[in-house]
Amino acid sequence: MCGIAGVVAPSPVEASAVEKIRDLLAHRGPDHAGLWRSPDGRACLANRRLAIIDLSPEADQPFVSTDGRYAITFNGEIYNYRRVRADLEALGAAFRTSSDTEVIVEAYRRFGAESLDRLTGMFAFALWDEEKKRLFCARDRAGEKPFYYAEIGGAFLFASELKAIAAWEGFPRRLDMTAVADFFTLGFVPDPKTIWQGSRKLPPGHWLEVALEGGGARIARGPSAWWDWRLAPDRGVVDWKPEILHTLETAALETSVADVPVGAFLSGGVDSSSVVAALSRGGLRVRSFTVGFAEESHDERPFARAVAELYATDHRESVVRADDIEKIWDQLLWNYDEPTNDYSFLPTYYVCREARREVKVALSGDGGDEAFAGYRKYQRIALRSGLDWALRPPIARAVRAAADAALPGGSPWRRTSSQYTARAPEMLFDMLNVGLALDELASVARGPLASALHDYSPLEVVRGHLSKAPPEEVGLVNAMRYLDLKLTLAGDILVKVDRASMAVSLEARPVYVHRDLLELAGRIPPECLASRRDAKIALKSALSSWLPETARNRRKMGFALPLKSWIGKTGRAAFLADPGKGPLDELVEPAARRALEQEAAGAATDRSAVLHSFRFLGDWLRKWAA
Repeated sequence: MCGIAGVVAPSPVEASAVEKIRDLLAHRGPDHAGLWRSPDGRACLANRRLAIIDLSPEADQPFVSTDGRYAITFNGEIYNYRRVRADLEALGAAFRTSSDTEVIVEAYRRFGAESLDRLTGMFAFALWDEEKKRLFCARDRAGEKPFYYAEIGGAFLFASELKAIAAWEGFPRRLDMTAVADFFTLGFVPDPKTIWQGSRKLPPGHWLEVALEGGGARIARGPSAWWDWRLAPDRGVVDWKPEILHTLETAALETSVADVPVGAFLSGGVDSSSVVAALSRGGLRVRSFTVGFAEESHDERPFARAVAELYATDHRESVVRADDIEKIWDQLLWNYDEPTNDYSFLPTYYVCREARREVKVALSGDGGDEAFAGYRKYQRIALRSGLDWALRPPIARAVRAAADAALPGGSPWRRTSSQYTARAPEMLFDMLNVGLALDELASVARGPLASALHDYSPLEVVRGHLSKAPPEEVGLVNAMRYLDLKLTLAGDILVKVDRASMAVSLEARPVYVHRDLLELAGRIPPECLASRRDAKIALKSALSSWLPETARNRRKMGFALPLKSWIGKTGRAAFLADPGKGPLDELVEPAARRALEQEAAGAATDRSAVLHSFRFLGDWLRKWAA
């Protein structure tokens, strides 16, 4: 795990300028700072290393091949690097280190872009070919590791975090208003957008190639997809349990490869508990870490403790309280240099901080809900799938009209009725919407945000992905799984965990994003995953011999903090305090915002995400856009 950055330009690059942006990523790699420049100075790669595999100085980065042709800066880990290395050695490759970094270089030498499909792991890297004067950039299948880029003044820049790109001289700090709209509804900025115009994210499972041509560095090819999630139900399998358990255990063990201490996050739910079980059953003694709350309704420590006792882990617990928000708020605004409305970043940061005291790598269960249909919404989707025959358009319109007339605007039943009667894209978008409804956003938007909404709707993000997983072809459950992988996981959860873990120089590895588990999950028919009575059916059934009933079938709590309770008590005054006139007022009408905040604070349903979105974006704009 590292922080990467670099520049390719038509004229020699100043090393000091690249060092400046590199060292903004020091938290991602405190073990070594490296810089490499091509002989003509027009390509410059930088790296901040967090040493995990092959701790020797010979494996420091940027890494240069023995013949000097290739230089690479790499963030992540290749879990199957030993197997790939053996295959390459059989083809005549020679190695001078035992690192996974060198394996990437030699695989690319022989197979080019096709080498990516041979790699299992999480990665974002940029590899310079001195002979061809070309830069090859790639990102892993699910987007576990970040890759930002921009073209500025004829130069191509890339980095692990947006703050490094934005620090480059000449970067135009102009907000992308469509990204702001996405944030207010989806809760994050989906790729390939960033919050700033003129910069992009390389989408998961994509590569691009940059060439020095004419008067500048230009993207010569890409971004091009090298992987996509294949949803191909195999209805010939009667019992999925043996394959699920075998794949989970082998994936967990492979994901644990490291030359440093390794642990695991443990919430006591299905996914994290299954990771601990897989590691333990594979013969490893696990160090587990959990975080809880004083509020019993959100505290998962008892459930985690039960699993820790079952598998005799070396277990650690910590507690997050209401006043912990303000203690690290400013620091996390710096780490999250792109707006996020997933306020579980707070407990995520604290559990990462506690884990880092003892280990350098922590495995997680992230990705299990997306791959195996674990959210409760999948039960509603399964029910809707069964009602499609009855909800023909005229009937659906009549049901929605009746609900709209009889139920207040904030009623959860009104929203549920709209989901059951809407067309598939609108229904799935509404289920992904964690913040402002589209009509609420339109009612409070002003200035450039209001102007952008005349020609744009965040619904377009969902429609774009559904073109690759049409509900009428793959079904509603699989369409939502595809959206969850491409949006919820890639844009929200993996970003949240990456920034929180990297803030304390901890490598977090989500086991359920392992290629073998994703491929397996893509083969399981949707009817084996969700019904109107249950979700994540196949996985929970398979784990019956590994985990107790309380871990498999208790009501899903997620990793949410009790923000509504905190705001409603001692934290309310501080959290809702009016900061005075600021940049948020240029995008959101102040009076309308305050009215919506008061309505959300007093709502019977939990609308903490609305309150958090205004607080976070307002403070974020003051820090980054003022």
